[in-house]
Amino acid sequence: MMPTSPAKARVLELGCAGGGNLIPMAWYLPKATFLGVDRAAVPLAAGQALVERLGLSNLILRQEDILNLDPESLGEFDYILAHGVWSWIPFQAQEQLLHLCGACLAPQGIAYVSYNTLPGWHLRGMVRDLLLYHTRTLREPRTRLAAAQALLDRLATAWHGDETPMARYLTQEVMELHHAHPSYLFHEYLEENNTPILFADFAQRVAQHGLTYLAEAELYTMFPSTLPEGAAALVDPMEDLVDREQHMDFLRYRYFRKTLLCRANTPLVREMDLTRLREFSISALLLPVQGADLAHIVTEDFAAPDGVRFGVTHPLTKAALLYLAEVYPDAVAYSVLEEAAVRRTAVTGVSEWNVEQLIGELFSLYAHRAVRLTLIPETFDHSIPLRPRAHALARAQAAARLGHLATVRHTTLEIDPLAGQLVQLMDGTRTLDELVADVVVYLAHHTARAVVRGGIPELPPDGQLLAGCRRLVELFAQHGLLENSSETF
Repeated sequence: MMPTSPAKARVLELGCAGGGNLIPMAWYLPKATFLGVDRAAVPLAAGQALVERLGLSNLILRQEDILNLDPESLGEFDYILAHGVWSWIPFQAQEQLLHLCGACLAPQGIAYVSYNTLPGWHLRGMVRDLLLYHTRTLREPRTRLAAAQALLDRLATAWHGDETPMARYLTQEVMELHHAHPSYLFHEYLEENNTPILFADFAQRVAQHGLTYLAEAELYTMFPSTLPEGAAALVDPMEDLVDREQHMDFLRYRYFRKTLLCRANTPLVREMDLTRLREFSISALLLPVQGADLAHIVTEDFAAPDGVRFGVTHPLTKAALLYLAEVYPDAVAYSVLEEAAVRRTAVTGVSEWNVEQLIGELFSLYAHRAVRLTLIPETFDHSIPLRPRAHALARAQAAARLGHLATVRHTTLEIDPLAGQLVQLMDGTRTLDELVADVVVYLAHHTARAVVRGGIPELPPDGQLLAGCRRLVELFAQHGLLENSSETF
């Protein structure tokens, strides 16, 4: 396919809530246009307030029921997004969602739809059935949520001593829910509608609306090689894509999909040519866990910011990842990246490496969403301004106390209240020393965040505060959250 570049695309999100997904897109992609639709007034009002505060003219948030949306009035979109919606709405609304995708997608457009799948959700459904039964007499959402959380507390040790596979699974599921965000617990386990579906049945319903299955957003799940050897041997010969995907769902007990769809009449080339990786620019923030051997072919772990580890084997790939981490969030043209990797490994005395292995490993990392591809190179200012200024989106998100900031790579950077206060103070009027002085004042008034002895907040030494604030500012710069300035340290 040849879809429109996101930088100038027209994007529709169905079930946009407060615009938490679209607002950062609209901020970082000012030449693209966005429309978000949701029927919930309260989150939309909060999102609209943020849109107005940021002066975003390329984003519209609209309150409307999906059943009332008219495809002709909406127009054509390059991308349609529906995350956490399809399984949680009635059948008629599900059909309308697919109808909108079929009617509103551009000829080279792509729709993203996530949904719960069988057979994996059969197991999760047991916990949902338990929570629904336990809260069956309660009507008020907060009361139901509190009752469900209280039950999860008691269930944490309910299967203690039972070593059967089912008991182990239920214990793990309960523990994960115990630490889950309340909104996830309510949406997934207490909502009236939650209808998992076999992938093959989903593909059949999609076809009725002039759509076809394109791929998974998590591309690696489409490769039989990610299954155990015996399971891979079973599905690898299967030529029908839907049939193969359905069998893999059975073999890995899959319970959730992030599926990409396109028009059924779109010409597709499904064979992947890895050499086309040379046409892209690449960004990544992966760091070696225990060093990187650039002289030998040996597998070593590289970790993403969220702690997920990826095994990397080839010296050229390791050298490329080290370079990408140094220049992050830059997107580096493949030719430049290959040259940098070859130059770095040559220092070890070994200069004859096969670059095809670099391409293969980079593609594998891309398929696992560990590295990202863009159509054009992107370079950001890595310097730390004398008076750091976080951009308006970062300061607005910090002021809203969301607990995270949206980075230039559309990831979330988790922050605590102290870091959030620092972001709000970074308005370009304070030096680092002045920021530290204001942070001291903040800590003095928020003793819950300080060590208290004898009723008097004991603050960290100035040197520690200065170093800590400096690291935070560098972290914000690394994720593209600072505005450029001619004054630097």
